[in-house]
Amino acid sequence: MRNRTLPVIETPGRDGLAGRLFDLIQAPLRWQLLACALDLGLFDRLDPPATAADLADPLGLDATRLGRVLDGLAAMGLLDKTHGRYGLTAEAAPLLRADGAGSMRDLLLTLPRLRHGDVAGLLKDPGPVPAPDMASPGFWDGSANSLRAFHRAMGADTALDLLARLPEWPSARRLLDLGAGSEVLACRLADRHPQLDITVFDLPPMADRIRARLNGRPVTVIAGDMNDTGFGAGYDIVWTSMTLYYARDLAGVLARIRRALAPGGVFVTLHEALTAERTAPETHVTGRLVPALRGQDRSFDDGAIAAAMARAGFTRIDSRLVETAFGPFRMDCGRGRCRPPHL
Repeated sequence: MRNRTLPVIETPGRDGLAGRLFDLIQAPLRWQLLACALDLGLFDRLDPPATAADLADPLGLDATRLGRVLDGLAAMGLLDKTHGRYGLTAEAAPLLRADGAGSMRDLLLTLPRLRHGDVAGLLKDPGPVPAPDMASPGFWDGSANSLRAFHRAMGADTALDLLARLPEWPSARRLLDLGAGSEVLACRLADRHPQLDITVFDLPPMADRIRARLNGRPVTVIAGDMNDTGFGAGYDIVWTSMTLYYARDLAGVLARIRRALAPGGVFVTLHEALTAERTAPETHVTGRLVPALRGQDRSFDDGAIAAAMARAGFTRIDSRLVETAFGPFRMDCGRGRCRPPHL
């Protein structure tokens, strides 16, 4: 019997709370399927497309049960299944293959360890806050790989789009990425805008890893702590995204950023902004719940950064809501040093 398109009947409550609650039952199962596939390296074994039996033997798995898992991944839109062979969809391939152009693999393997946890257990007894081993190269390697995956998949494209919208962008000559996290944005800027003088600033272990991956691009790297290390000066644009949590004195750090701007320069910051008495947006409230239960609640209230910018001496502050693939964010732009009249 040929497949044909059937008329659709939408019943009451399809998009209501009952439906959303039912979907929560499914959500952990979807994550388990994805995590299982990442753990087994399935996404790197599907070029060319393969059958469940092809994959099961080298993995020491039962082909029938593996087929069920592959069917689930196909149902989620991650795989195509044609004549019993599975392959990555065109949209999923660059994100899920380890060598994909926008591979999220490292992010998907590390971020859940920070965001997922035993909420009921933490509510009853949070216990001691787990301290990262910041003396371990493995800690910094993991952090760098996760941030690189995030920037490569979505963060850098968002930054490039927002920077290009600035009125200062066409004439900008010097840019500072403060708390860069990875080399991705700097490399894309250097490749696309060779006239731009680019500087990145980060903690010494991250700065070392960024410097090692520039592949000869003319990008200046400054290693230090934003709280007390000089950023340099004369920047037309200073960009920072999801890094100001670590400012011990927010207004003080912002005042130093303002002084680092050239006349006519702009400071651009992209951070979450909690509203409705810190109950929205849901993405950030629930996504950061486990760290918050562990005593690491660093999220900003809506308007907190803009207020600190005013205290820091920025005289013109422009704010926008930015909808991104990773949630809604607030972009605050601060200006405070005018160009001399003869310019």
